Amino acid sequence: MYSLPVNSLVMCRSEKANADHDAAHDDWPAMNRHAISKRHIQIPATTNTTLSQYPSKLVRKTCSWSETSMYVLLGSIFGFAMVAFSVYFPFILAPMAASQTYYTAFFVYQDEHHFFDNTIWTYGTDYLLASCMALLIYKISTNHSASRTLAWRSRGLLLCYMVSVMAGGVAHQCYTTLEQRNSFSFRLLWTICVGTVTAASAFMGPIGSELMQHCAQNVVPWIPTSFWWAYGTSATLICVYGGLSFQRPACDIFIAGITQFPSTFYVMSILWAGLPTSSICKSTRIIGICGFILNAPLLPMYPLLVQYTDWSLASINTLLHMWLLSAWSLQGLTLARIERALAADATPPPQAVPMKVKKVL
Repeated sequence: MYSLPVNSLVMCRSEKANADHDAAHDDWPAMNRHAISKRHIQIPATTNTTLSQYPSKLVRKTCSWSETSMYVLLGSIFGFAMVAFSVYFPFILAPMAASQTYYTAFFVYQDEHHFFDNTIWTYGTDYLLASCMALLIYKISTNHSASRTLAWRSRGLLLCYMVSVMAGGVAHQCYTTLEQRNSFSFRLLWTICVGTVTAASAFMGPIGSELMQHCAQNVVPWIPTSFWWAYGTSATLICVYGGLSFQRPACDIFIAGITQFPSTFYVMSILWAGLPTSSICKSTRIIGICGFILNAPLLPMYPLLVQYTDWSLASINTLLHMWLLSAWSLQGLTLARIERALAADATPPPQAVPMKVKKVL
């Protein structure tokens, strides 16, 4: 408890006046009856928190130029290695179905193995996904300085999702023949669709790095953003070259999605470890973990649905798009809640104003 002089706040009362006043007001709470003495008013310590306990600037972890160069090199190497792993991973999960589904194309499509749906069920759900991502981007505020970096990176991740499905929707709606899909304009459009998926790691990983900036513990190692930027850039360059192109263009998306595994696991590990240590409730962490892991079942699901069911491509695409809508929405809502929690933690409480006591005659 802190004691503050009363002479600048209230007029002093005699001990007898205090006693008479207390006796006449037995219905007062005990704290109010005994808080007033001859020379002091006592105020709880929690109401006298100083602004110095809520710094406006975060002390950030940084790297030297040599360390940054090393992380860029490591991220680039890891990106190339992860793309190579992603191309072969479907054959490990479902070898028979994958061998009949994943035929390489390098943007040269052949009628024998090429399948591409042009119904409204596919491009309509693409546009629905894009609209929902735009709404989530709008919901993430960038007003508070303490959470602004996290907010912009979260918006960048959702923007990658939005651009990807928007480009995919235009491709499914407008490129209806094999000849059109062998054109340069389709290659450019589909590269944007797939490249934004690989580039998403350059935002998702730094989201985890930013969350670790708000943590005092080192339960999960801090990975610099330079590593994730190099990782996402190297994977996207391979996509631009055509290394992720298959006769079924939808396969490109799933291979690109596998490259998000390291950044997804990084963010999930931070949420699982209970970091950052702020007012982020347990339910938000659980929702976030579910949102980031929910994409994983799609990897083996697509070739299995194509090869072992009689579903049309429109039905399969609609199911997968609704699945993505659930996963991405949970991610966006979780990031919005974390941003608000970090902003609230960095906002100091209002300073205590002692209550003036009327003079009792």
